[in-house]
Amino acid sequence: MKKLFVFGNEYLENDKYAHEVINHLENVEITKCRSPEDLLEEEGSILILDVVKSLEEPVLIEDLSVLKDRKMVSLHDFDLNFFLKLLKEIGLEKDIKIIGIPEKGNPKATAEIIKKWI
Repeated sequence: MKKLFVFGNEYLENDKYAHEVINHLENVEITKCRSPEDLLEEEGSILILDVVKSLEEPVLIEDLSVLKDRKMVSLHDFDLNFFLKLLKEIGLEKDIKIIGIPEKGNPKATAEIIKKWI
């Protein structure tokens, strides 16, 4: 069974959509991640589901270098993208793919689209 790591805050309107989508996925082991550190002990390839601001449709990101950097103002800005790049810099790079989804939409329709990547 494929494992899917889900990021986002289910209590924030613009960050909860991934949690709505997973309710429509079957035969997938779901791990709800509170922090990027949840990925540290994972062996093998890692598949992440997360909301990506300004996306209009789901996309599979296989090359993490295409992710935009944000300036960090506080520890609150320590996001998944920064963490993944930090792993690479310290030599702990992992085989990671991200399924990026828009902030809103039809959760069932989005689940149907992303099933081909899981």
